[in-house]
Amino acid sequence: LGVFGFWQPINQNDMEKFMGLLMWMGLVKMTSIADYWSKAERYKNGVAPKTMSRNKFELILRFWHFEDNETADKADRLYKVRKLLNMTNELVKNIQKPGEIIAVDESMIPFRGRLKFRQYIPNKTHKYGLKFFKVCGTNGYTYKIIIYEGKQSKLGEVLSDTIVTSLCEIYLNEGCTIVTDNFLTSVPLAETLLKQNTPNTPNTRSEERRVGKE
Repeated sequence: LGVFGFWQPINQNDMEKFMGLLMWMGLVKMTSIADYWSKAERYKNGVAPKTMSRNKFELILRFWHFEDNETADKADRLYKVRKLLNMTNELVKNIQKPGEIIAVDESMIPFRGRLKFRQYIPNKTHKYGLKFFKVCGTNGYTYKIIIYEGKQSKLGEVLSDTIVTSLCEIYLNEGCTIVTDNFLTSVPLAETLLKQNTPNTPNTRSEERRVGKE
């Protein structure tokens, strides 16, 4: 049975500890998961070993799942995490409201595994990964994200129009100004937003920084 033979049923308390460790690991960076439980002086800590055994953590991580494969809509490339993504977006948008200016931009999550919509962008620090778009406030708070799945715009639509209006749909007709970079700026998008009392401003300072790097 290998590692499967060590599996034991878990409860809500186990999952809360597991989630807590994941968030803590996001703040305390180490080379590998094993290092958090290492007894070497340079890795020793009083958090991971006292919270959960390494075997238990790695087993939960391996079997962590968000969808029933028997009933899932497998035409959706994100079906395994779609419900989690929707729930997260719903939660974060209600924590605080944005000010007059909001910004839409793209980011990369490093990933080198096998995935149909994994992106390769040579000029990024992490060249391989998942690209996602997000709408943020001037304080950096993220209100919604969309993971790029490949061909995401409908026939006849510009990608920037689809992405920006989807991210900012609840902020249209609210008098907000949406700031976008050159990739997400287009005449059709500006026309669409102006019709909904939502000006679109290109982020020229961002472009100046990019030119400086080149």
